[in-house]
Amino acid sequence: MTLLISITSVISYGIILLLIGVGIRIFVGRRRFNRRGYGGAQLYTGYWSAIMVSTIEGLLMIISALSIVGGALLVLVELFNQH
Repeated sequence: MTLLISITSVISYGIILLLIGVGIRIFVGRRRFNRRGYGGAQLYTGYWSAIMVSTIEGLLMIISALSIVGGALLVLVELFNQH
């Protein structure tokens, strides 16, 4: 029994979405890691900086989660449709 999976445009879009989502998560995680001080708390230059950075990073994490779920769904649906 041979399993041949042809890479369609839907699968390639799904893989691209997965990679974008993981890349955003790595980017945000690295920024959060580099901002940590000796006590483990994140260090900001001021109150508004903390508010803006936290909000933008939170939105990026939501976008990355949606991208990962959407990419996985695209790949799975296309794989099920091929058989």
